[in-house]
Amino acid sequence: MKKTFSILLTVLLLFSLNGYVFAKEYDSQTDTSPQSFEYNLTPADPGWAKLSSKQEMLAATQIPSDVLKGMTTEEVVNAVLDYPLVINIYAYDSYDAGLKALAQESDAYQELLNRPDGGNELVKKLQVNTKLSKGESSLQELTLSVLLTDGPIWNSVTNKSAAKDLILAATNSSVKTPKGTTVPVLIRGEELSSTERTQLNTSFINAYPNATFVSTSTSKYNCHSYAWYSESTSNTYWMNNPSAYMSDGSYSSVTSLINAVIGTRVYYDNGEHSGVVYQAGGPLASAKYLKVISKWGTAPLMKHQADYSPYASNNLKLWKKN
Repeated sequence: MKKTFSILLTVLLLFSLNGYVFAKEYDSQTDTSPQSFEYNLTPADPGWAKLSSKQEMLAATQIPSDVLKGMTTEEVVNAVLDYPLVINIYAYDSYDAGLKALAQESDAYQELLNRPDGGNELVKKLQVNTKLSKGESSLQELTLSVLLTDGPIWNSVTNKSAAKDLILAATNSSVKTPKGTTVPVLIRGEELSSTERTQLNTSFINAYPNATFVSTSTSKYNCHSYAWYSESTSNTYWMNNPSAYMSDGSYSSVTSLINAVIGTRVYYDNGEHSGVVYQAGGPLASAKYLKVISKWGTAPLMKHQADYSPYASNNLKLWKKN
């Protein structure tokens, strides 16, 4: 049985999170080009590697509200695209979840959602850059496509024919827990382009320098499938809900982080993410002493400190296989 999901696919220029975002000063009487907000730190800055957790990254990439209010919508769009953690939209089980996280974490995106002309400015960027497209979908194309699928953004677009639809097919399938419970999964029919994979790999390596790249970005499998079903990079199943593994007796709860051992499953904040412990032990029951390997949504498979990833780590639950 086929199940289809629609996303908007637009054509845009390549962009990279690897460089600095420079503020440009100009006289409004002689230069009408948009300014770019200069973030305090970017992955190109040596100081970025000193940030040891997601919370520190978020704190370093905020924009003062008075500055945001004074920016044109085009400038806000550029600030969203230049946001060092915009790539986190690819780290979740769905683009909807990624956009919700972005709306909570990015001041620029919060502002864009409140701009009545936000969607039109995104489409305008599309129209300008379509002429320079070279065919294969890039990460920038995909990023603008995902932004345009956000309800408030898309509802503000007055010329919806400027973007085209692409149907992404996924086949419903299932796997079983060690105790034999059936778990629904998806076999996703659309893989990332080679350009998208390369750019996602590079962007996440640069954005999370204290994590270790393990295997390439792919839309074939996600964090839950990797942690609970199969730790093989040849895995072809996308799993949205692994709760059966925890409820049917296949795994039992570990009461404290300090009791984690290699192979313990880590379940983040009620299903936001899953990972597998590859190194444990420390003087405190702290996520800083827990090393995890996990698949970051469509993005790469990474090794990382439990609290150093795109996900909230305030409510970690540990599970061991029975």
